[in-house]
Amino acid sequence: MPYAEQLARKQERVKAALAGHASLSEVRLLPIRPAPRPFGYRALVKLVARRDRDGLRLGVYRPGTHDVADIRRCAAHHPAANETLAAMGSILERLRVPTYDEGRRTGWLRYAIVRVGAERQVQLVLVVRDRGYERERDLVKALSGLRGVAGVVLNFNDDPGNALFGPRFVIVAGEGALVDRVGELALRSSAGSFMQANPPAARAAYAEVVRLAEPKAGLRALDLYCGVGAIALSLARAGMEVQGIEENLQAVRDARANAERNQVQRARFAEGDAAERLMKLTPEGARFDLVTLNPPRRGAAPEVRDAIAALAPQRIVYLSCDPDTLARDLADLAARGYRTESVEPFDFLPQTEHVEAVALLART
Repeated sequence: MPYAEQLARKQERVKAALAGHASLSEVRLLPIRPAPRPFGYRALVKLVARRDRDGLRLGVYRPGTHDVADIRRCAAHHPAANETLAAMGSILERLRVPTYDEGRRTGWLRYAIVRVGAERQVQLVLVVRDRGYERERDLVKALSGLRGVAGVVLNFNDDPGNALFGPRFVIVAGEGALVDRVGELALRSSAGSFMQANPPAARAAYAEVVRLAEPKAGLRALDLYCGVGAIALSLARAGMEVQGIEENLQAVRDARANAERNQVQRARFAEGDAAERLMKLTPEGARFDLVTLNPPRRGAAPEVRDAIAALAPQRIVYLSCDPDTLARDLADLAARGYRTESVEPFDFLPQTEHVEAVALLART
């Protein structure tokens, strides 16, 4: 589909989601912001490793099956990811690295993840069952010698379920994190922390969140699902007192390290489920002038929306990755006294159906 048509389709998808709620009929829907690049943008690639009679496959499941389609080279991938995956595949073939068999629960390598940083530095994360592969040292040496590879990390996952990562990461070569830039911030992101697949598009959305937040010295902000601190630290640099909440412990550690790295004094970060943390804040009489949130695709849980309304901030800025859950949450907040001023779609993932959006809400 031509890119202009993709953008029009995504604009209509957001429009239709909002139109499904009478309380959102007057919301100002702005034109979608295109991605900086429609191809070669994906800086985070997660591939299943599978070996069959046709050889090694690094790819994704075909819809509705566990058959793996090899996509070591994809037009959406960052060029550095394609280059690294091609070389990695050759190394895995040469060393005959055993891949995981989900039926028998045998083998070793389950997933291969490639993360590309701002300066084209590459981090490789191999999700494996254990440290039982006898040629692990040879494999790590070969991978760490590839052009642009700054670090190799192993994650151990022997669980038969579909979760990508297990709880333990071990740095086996080089650096354990990438450093990206958001505005004037240098942000560290470890292997287990959330990373946007399209960092340039995400930077534009983060900048819009901060602009809409209208940060002022002395005001207090709560940043939910804060990740490694991109929004929270940007608000704190502008003078706000910011509390970030994130359930991924490694991301919280990265956020704290990022505050120190960037000499930001006014941001604090807490680990835990957003709803549980918020329920503790409400009885304590905490006061926030602003709430920002960037939840997963399922949106904000009812308990989170309850707690936000109880905190009664003057302004809410919501970064969403699903128009339907965004519209549901905006309609729910409308019933609690918040008017949605504007919604602006952003295209993070060209060549897919997905669309993000930034919404501004004000207390009536």
